[in-house]
Amino acid sequence: MTALVASVVPLAIGAAISPTLLALQLLVLTGRKRPLARAWALAAGAALVLAAFSVLGLTVLGHLHPAEHGRHSLRGAVLMFIAAALMAALAVRSLLKRPTPAEHQKSRTAGRLDSAPTGWFVGVGALGMVVNFSTLVLFLPALHEITRAPVGLVGRGASFALLFVITLLPVLAPVVVVSVAGERAAPALNATHGFVTRHARQIGIVIEVVFAVYLVIKGVAELP
Repeated sequence: MTALVASVVPLAIGAAISPTLLALQLLVLTGRKRPLARAWALAAGAALVLAAFSVLGLTVLGHLHPAEHGRHSLRGAVLMFIAAALMAALAVRSLLKRPTPAEHQKSRTAGRLDSAPTGWFVGVGALGMVVNFSTLVLFLPALHEITRAPVGLVGRGASFALLFVITLLPVLAPVVVVSVAGERAAPALNATHGFVTRHARQIGIVIEVVFAVYLVIKGVAELP
């Protein structure tokens, strides 16, 4: 169980460092109309997509290695190398100054904040997670670690719950803080919003490069 958590948590942290989702949530929470209700709706939309992706990922991975519990696996290595290549491609896209998902989504959302109904933000959160490629790319190898771990159902369930919650921290943490602290959270919220807006691209590049290297290392370690 400890080994499983140790293999899942780094990937979960990488998946959670998401300028796309954090920028969206901070944009909503700094809005003027019903920011808290809208923020919870956004979090719900992101969670629904991540849950659906989890079901799909667990189903596919379960068929790929239904009884595979060893430390070394050619399929596991291939999965890590593919994920590393995707992260590297995302880093190249960011370096080429092409608009990131965070920048696309921020411009679309900002223009509709004032007039949109609260329920619309479920769709915003869902779309934000769908286009949040770095999160999904890192989430899948973490699911791989869970499906092939030689632990019981309870251990796998606990590890998955940890992965799921950590991955959703960009949308959960801000709204929980505001729900508890209220207006006292406004200065920190505005400062964080400004920082993420200014540095979203740089944050994304660092995460993409670091985890591309990390996944290559894990892939090499997986080779039989």
